[in-house]
Amino acid sequence: MLHGISTLVLVLIAAGLWFRSRRRAVHLGFMISAFVVDLSLVLYIELTRHAVEKVAAHVHLLLWFHAGVSLVVLLCYAAMVTLGWRMVNGRTELRHLHRTLGITFVVFRSLNYITSFLVV
Repeated sequence: MLHGISTLVLVLIAAGLWFRSRRRAVHLGFMISAFVVDLSLVLYIELTRHAVEKVAAHVHLLLWFHAGVSLVVLLCYAAMVTLGWRMVNGRTELRHLHRTLGITFVVFRSLNYITSFLVV
């Protein structure tokens, strides 16, 4: 079930990317939805599986890598939302930075997805 929800997040992100220059309001809706679903997934995993404690208690390099990538994804979400909000409010000069950070985000979210299958 968790991998299915994670796949849904990637579909939402892909749809958001598709609409990024065509219909910005639709882009915004998809990306906010992806963020809310993904953050809910992280909270669910932490509350039901105590993920942070498990990472701290184990020395498995892959698990630590996955946790680090997951942290970077969350930081990217925060930065993307902040930049996106500023752009909505007229700060269009941030578009290049938002796009560059978006590419970084997609790379790390993809790594997060792949490693989630490996740490099960």
